[in-house]
Amino acid sequence: MIRSAVILFALGFTLVPSAHAASDKLRIGIFGSGKGAGPLMTRAELRECLTIESRVVEGSQSALREREQLEKEKAELIRQGEVLKSEFEALDKTSLEALQAHRDKELARDKAIDEFDARSNAFNARIGALEADRATFNQRCDNRRFDQADEAAIRKGK
Repeated sequence: MIRSAVILFALGFTLVPSAHAASDKLRIGIFGSGKGAGPLMTRAELRECLTIESRVVEGSQSALREREQLEKEKAELIRQGEVLKSEFEALDKTSLEALQAHRDKELARDKAIDEFDARSNAFNARIGALEADRATFNQRCDNRRFDQADEAAIRKGK
């Protein structure tokens, strides 16, 4: 009688983990388009990869919008330069007031160009940081396997 209880207990004990394992089947996700290699990422590694991926995606979208704005500003500065050149050719060069007004417009454009250069340099620095994040993601995360349950838990804030 005791022997049958021990056997039933042992059978019950082995059946529970099997049923649990079947319901928690490991689902593999992969960063990148490759087949994925190496051991599964830990939750900490996955969290870091998701953070880097988020920075890259948001940074890329932001950079695209900023680049479009810079291109518009550049086109406007070029247009202003052409207008100033044509105005200077048509300018009454004997009028000191007209020459001074034109010079003021040129100084304002030069100031706008300096501001544009500063924004362009800052943009280029942000692009450099974005490229560094992309390289880090490619090195640490691309074609790495992870458990999708871990990803879901991280996204839920666990």
